[in-house]
Amino acid sequence: MMVSSKARSQRAFVNMSNGEHNSSSLPPELSGAAAPPQTLLRQLDPSVIKLWRLTYAITAAVLMLIASITALVLAVTFPGARIWIVAGWVALAALLLCLVLAYPPRAYRAWGYQIDRRVLQIHRGIWFRMIQLLPLSRLQHVDLHRGPLERSFGLATLMLHTAGTHYAILTIPGLAAEEAVRLRDHLVAAGGGDDAV
Repeated sequence: MMVSSKARSQRAFVNMSNGEHNSSSLPPELSGAAAPPQTLLRQLDPSVIKLWRLTYAITAAVLMLIASITALVLAVTFPGARIWIVAGWVALAALLLCLVLAYPPRAYRAWGYQIDRRVLQIHRGIWFRMIQLLPLSRLQHVDLHRGPLERSFGLATLMLHTAGTHYAILTIPGLAAEEAVRLRDHLVAAGGGDDAV
């Protein structure tokens, strides 16, 4: 026997009022079903945190040396403002210390990359997130860069030269040297091939 649309609506209302509903008709975020898993990004080598801290510490030391000389000159020139000069020097030192200690781990967690059959994705940025997509068909050549500090930590940086894009060079820093060589060889050999990394 055919059931009228009004009867079906009343039955659905009664079922929902009793706490019963058909979860298959709801989207995953409402029905509690698990959403499809997202592609996991590959992280940089954890040693890059120590490298970045050392780099920032060297920069901070140079800035503090300049600030100390400037503060000394100002303190001699303006004796009445010494307390403010010292306060500014201490504030700058505290800011640079926080930068050296806190910024590298956060930058490391924000960095990631993924290569599929056609596109290289680069994710980075703490305050302003940036996602760069590089079609592998536009990749011209790949350079492997290892400075003195990078070599001391066993790390390397890949420099990807592209054609016809706003960003002519993309970089992936903080890679283990062996992984950087493997990734470089894969990109050069595949050139957008079928293998995924």
